[in-house]
Amino acid sequence: MTGRAILGLVALNAGFAVLGLSLLWALRALPRWSDVLRLTGVGYLVGVASFGTVWTQLLVIGVPFGGWAIAATLVGGTVAACAAGLLLGRVPPEGFGDGRGLPTLDLLSLAAGIALIGLLLEALFRSARLQGLQAYDAWAFWVPKGKAIFFFDGLDEQLFTSLPGPTYPPLVPILDAAAFHAMGGVDTVTFHLQYWFLLLGAVAAIAGCLHRRVPAWLLWPSLVLVLVLPRFGERLLTPQADILVDVLFVVGALLLLSWLLDGGSWRLVAAAVLFAGATLTKREGLLFAAAALGVALVASLAWRAPGRGRLLLAALAVLAAAVPWRLWYRSHSIGGEAPTDAGGSLDRVVDSLRLSFDVLFDSGLWSIAPVIAIVALVAAGVWGNRRVAAFLGALLGIVFVGGAWVTYSFVDIPITDVESVNPIVRYTAAIVLLAVVSTPLLLDSVWRGRGSEP
Repeated sequence: MTGRAILGLVALNAGFAVLGLSLLWALRALPRWSDVLRLTGVGYLVGVASFGTVWTQLLVIGVPFGGWAIAATLVGGTVAACAAGLLLGRVPPEGFGDGRGLPTLDLLSLAAGIALIGLLLEALFRSARLQGLQAYDAWAFWVPKGKAIFFFDGLDEQLFTSLPGPTYPPLVPILDAAAFHAMGGVDTVTFHLQYWFLLLGAVAAIAGCLHRRVPAWLLWPSLVLVLVLPRFGERLLTPQADILVDVLFVVGALLLLSWLLDGGSWRLVAAAVLFAGATLTKREGLLFAAAALGVALVASLAWRAPGRGRLLLAALAVLAAAVPWRLWYRSHSIGGEAPTDAGGSLDRVVDSLRLSFDVLFDSGLWSIAPVIAIVALVAAGVWGNRRVAAFLGALLGIVFVGGAWVTYSFVDIPITDVESVNPIVRYTAAIVLLAVVSTPLLLDSVWRGRGSEP
């Protein structure tokens, strides 16, 4: 069964990548074959997010979920995207590059980075093939929800309302159920490879977003650092939503920043798809998306950047994608996603902020990555690109305050970093991931000394 299951997962994830790349091609993001190679990771995540978003809406209205429905969605979405691209006059990618070679240092750094990350991913692949279902949240409700969708072809009301975390959105269980269909059965060992594919897509997407903006000698060490950070390293293959929601948020934020700096409407559309997926992956995804889009709106006003109308449309689309699931669980008398009172005392405000700072600078979780990122942020604000530093600093600050606000406002949450009772570590993970992958962007602007004007 393992060989057949692996081939099924390869086909499923190839379908996600083809769907996403078709959408990017229709948006005129792939003029050259080198762009296809560079943006394969972004396309893969766009495919995952769009598939999960569409099927969340379909399950809410009662459409059956099955193997043929999965195939029809992937094939139909790809055909529709290609047809739209042809109607819009898109042409196939031409050529492979722009004729400019990479400096020797960048070539060596690129080769070393790919080789090192390749070794890490190969080791993780072998681990995923034999990894058991051990994490409490995974076997308590994430995977059971995926099994329920697989066996009952939809949102079984009894299970989805009685299992822990009933307000958690269903995108990850949808991906689990799709993986079970692809494998031909509920193989809860081999299906960990689905999370390996998500990890591979995340690394490729971040590299693709930053490849043309920063030199390889800055980019690849930051990617290696992310994979070996204690908190990330121990959870990369855990069948939960924590890593995926962080990745969708971070890649969406990078695309949004690139759109503000360089234009390119495809980046805004892709970011909106990723943010929509984030809102349907975990509850905090809604806060992440609102923070990124809000900071982008303020930045577009301050920088007099065009396209504010399109940005507002993107925000409305993300909100529209998030609403049906909220209506579904509220229609089943499930609450608890918002605080029911005004919060706590002033002492609780201080304690919540102190906890957030303690978690952010916990070397047992993140090593020295936050310190390096803060130094890079300050340096870019003084000597580098102040617009980039302002955007990232504001976004990181809002998410930081958002995590502290959750601790403060839900008075039943104790002041502790124990993840089973307080989500502050999960909020901080998004901050650290964005800060680490943005550090090359900040340091490069300091190195070149460009764009220092406010």
